[in-house]
Amino acid sequence: MKDIIVFCLLLVAVPAFLFAQIGWTEHIVNTNFGFASWVYAIDLDGDNDTDILGTAYDDDDVAWWENDGNQNFTKHTIAGNFDGAYCVHAVDVDGDTDIDVIGAATVDSLVAWWENDGNENFTYHALAPILPSAISCYGVDVEPDGDVDIVGSGYWSGDIFWWENDGNENFTYDTVGFGLIGAWAVNPCDLDGDTDIDVIGIGAYVNSIRWWENDGNENFTERVVLNGFNGARAVYAVDVDGDTDVDVIGAAQTMNRLSWFRNDGNENFSELIIDNNLVSASAVYAVDLDNDTDIDVIGAALQGNEFAWYENDGLENFTKHVIASNDTGATAVYAADVDTDGDLDVLGAAAGSDEIIWWESDVVGIAEGEGNIVTSESFLPTVITGQIQLPDDKTYKLFDITGREVTPDNLKPGVYFIEIEGRITQKIIKIR
Repeated sequence: MKDIIVFCLLLVAVPAFLFAQIGWTEHIVNTNFGFASWVYAIDLDGDNDTDILGTAYDDDDVAWWENDGNQNFTKHTIAGNFDGAYCVHAVDVDGDTDIDVIGAATVDSLVAWWENDGNENFTYHALAPILPSAISCYGVDVEPDGDVDIVGSGYWSGDIFWWENDGNENFTYDTVGFGLIGAWAVNPCDLDGDTDIDVIGIGAYVNSIRWWENDGNENFTERVVLNGFNGARAVYAVDVDGDTDVDVIGAAQTMNRLSWFRNDGNENFSELIIDNNLVSASAVYAVDLDNDTDIDVIGAALQGNEFAWYENDGLENFTKHVIASNDTGATAVYAADVDTDGDLDVLGAAAGSDEIIWWESDVVGIAEGEGNIVTSESFLPTVITGQIQLPDDKTYKLFDITGREVTPDNLKPGVYFIEIEGRITQKIIKIR
């Protein structure tokens, strides 16, 4: 069948079980990265491809790997003596349009940031005071007042700090909360939909997911998502069920559990288990991985040596798919379009095997069948490859999944909707 699909004449025969399947190709970015503890991805050098950042706890290393555009990665050390380097995040801290780097070091009890001069030469700035056993960090505009503040947590201390940026990168600290012992991770976000930034945290030794509500003046009140989440290890917030409020996803290491917590719109949360057999569940991330407009979940298993993704059927029923099962001490996950081909790849850090890894996604659609004459409007999706050719004898518009109008030329893989003469008449899934 031709790559060009003529919309008015052809409709791909799509079976009832229309679900994308994903094939994964593993690529090792770095080995001997001593106790690889974190991974993140962003275009750090502004050349329109995706670079990778990571931390190595044993090597005290914060590093980035430069992508040459063909996914050949060159390592650059940002800091080689950041004792107990555990977490890294990257954002434009100083508002000069390049990407700076934020890190947390557990042994040094420090949260710091490295200023990028635009040529990826980094200047170190430590934040004061020390954050005992600092283990996580995140850059976000907490107030918001237009500049980037920094939030961090301390593992043994259970303290969560935030540092307010005055707009000139002079940082003043304050406390969000305390007593969250085993505070592996924080995720600042607007959890209650009031336009300011709240903070979600997870505590392994208090077996709890908690959040701190911002009253709009950065006075934080502690709330509970769930107690009894034994060995709470990782947390992430996103609208899982598409009802416009923010839900919470958590990994509980002791319980081997991955769960999501449905927000009823008033920040009352109910637990729904995704997986009860993710052995020593250690990390979680969530995104639409298969490009079908719902939120999927990615998890890591520290002792199970496994990275997996959980496919959402659109009704929040999740099916597990293993990405890799031979990466010792899986500790961190992230997703980004590493190879700039329009789909999301998965990145991982494996502490036991000292590796930073990425898995190339090949979103495999349903095979095309014979063409059929379209005799009426259809809301079943058409799965295509190649170019979309639309009729020139009717008034049409083409929209992407965000509702933005696009042109049919050189579309990336994704989900699109066709409006003809003012009515949405067809959904297109372009797979390559």
